[in-house]
Amino acid sequence: MESSVQATPPPRPPSQGSPPGGFFNALMDTRFNNLITPSLVRFVYVIAMILIVLGMLALIIAGFAEGAGSGVVLLIIAPLLGLFYLIVTRLWLELVIVLFKIRDAAEEVAANSRRSAP
Repeated sequence: MESSVQATPPPRPPSQGSPPGGFFNALMDTRFNNLITPSLVRFVYVIAMILIVLGMLALIIAGFAEGAGSGVVLLIIAPLLGLFYLIVTRLWLELVIVLFKIRDAAEEVAANSRRSAP
């Protein structure tokens, strides 16, 4: 008869999601056991989106203040520039998240190595 015991996955490291003691407790953690950057990435992305939209609007308004021709040109170019900057911002923030996921995976490998060591 086969055993129906399933292995339970290891608990997630504390650096993912909200730290157990809250944001300000993690901010005062001098050992850097709880990381705040993964929880701030979403906020930074929203702020970047707002700034990009405001920059696009300012560019379009400045173009129309210069003249109708340049305003129409910037009306076409500004959204493309905004999309480009949004993509670049997203890529950089995803790179930051990937680095933290690599760190978490390395911690998990180290913990598994310690458990299996004689």
